[in-house]
Amino acid sequence: MPVNDATINMPIFNLSILAQAKNLRQEDVFKSISDNVSGSSDPTMLYWVGGGAVVFVLLLAAISAYKKRELRPKAVNHQGRLMKEILKRVQLKKAEAKQLKILAAEQGCASPLTLILCPSLMAKGLGQKSKADRKLIMSVARKMGVVRKKVA
Repeated sequence: MPVNDATINMPIFNLSILAQAKNLRQEDVFKSISDNVSGSSDPTMLYWVGGGAVVFVLLLAAISAYKKRELRPKAVNHQGRLMKEILKRVQLKKAEAKQLKILAAEQGCASPLTLILCPSLMAKGLGQKSKADRKLIMSVARKMGVVRKKVA
């Protein structure tokens, strides 16, 4: 092992610590300990650290719950939304849509969309006696092309 200044000085440093420790009495050690322990302490730092730890644990729990949740797709086949879109495309008025609902109920259809998509059912409904306003249903049938327009 090569000899350098650091290896020569280390044993001297250790000897100086031992020399200081020999001069200490038991009373001095106890006095030093009581001075360090008996000092008043401020617990606010402990409260802040504890609060931060609680917030961290709650944050981890929330993130874990968020990752475990089951993703469900939104309902795409909403009948009311589909009805609104179809009525906009066909350009039907609210009164006409209401009469279609009445006619669909009389025909035993689940939805007035069935009458719009199946013109033969609408024609069958026009041929029967119903509570629906015949003039409004005829205007819908003309828009759909089920009945020919009147030539004046």
